[in-house]
Amino acid sequence: MSHLESLGFKINSAQEFEALLSMILEKGVEIEVDSGKYISYRDSSGAEIYAQLDNRGEFMGFMPFYDAKIRKEVHIESLLEGDGLTALDSRYLARSEAKTYPFVFDVVNAKERPLRVSESKNLPFVAFPTEIEYFATSQAFLEEMPELSMTYFIPVGLMTPEGEANEKPEPYAMFISEIKSVEIKRNSYSNQDFYLLEVSALEGDLTIVTSIKSLKSEPKVGGFINGVYWLGAKV
Repeated sequence: MSHLESLGFKINSAQEFEALLSMILEKGVEIEVDSGKYISYRDSSGAEIYAQLDNRGEFMGFMPFYDAKIRKEVHIESLLEGDGLTALDSRYLARSEAKTYPFVFDVVNAKERPLRVSESKNLPFVAFPTEIEYFATSQAFLEEMPELSMTYFIPVGLMTPEGEANEKPEPYAMFISEIKSVEIKRNSYSNQDFYLLEVSALEGDLTIVTSIKSLKSEPKVGGFINGVYWLGAKV
């Protein structure tokens, strides 16, 4: 599942992506920074895309986001390097306010107001699933995954598939969360619906966005979502 699909953008070809990018460049808001500029586009559904241009106006990449209301206090431990990062990307190692587990996240507009190591910051976080499953009850989850608990959180981006420390950590985490609210949003560009879920997890409350077809049944408040997610934030 692509991150764009989680926001209701239906992209099945290079031509469709080029059409989306052209629309973003035409309708988005320019944000000038030292290494180029972001073009920030927000759909009426709350879906956001931050396109990146270098100082010559060449396209470098993009990051998705959502206009999330939930914010999370985090303590920044270090700025990380990573494969495929552009001059307008920033990746951080952090801990939540409770300082329980370290985790990695990307910042979609990082160069607009760079975060400083050792500072604490209150940021909106959005989780985009690469794998996701809904469970109506905690019993249903524990029956299918008895090796896990109802409060587990695993920062999988800090580890290799073999379980070793990842020399270049990635912004992914695996966790279970309880659903606090469910909304169906409609992307006005594609006319496609997607789920907006506000959830509570071990590391605090946050927002999940996911495509309608990613879940086999309709999620309900009080149910549980289990998945692997890319973690993004915005300053």
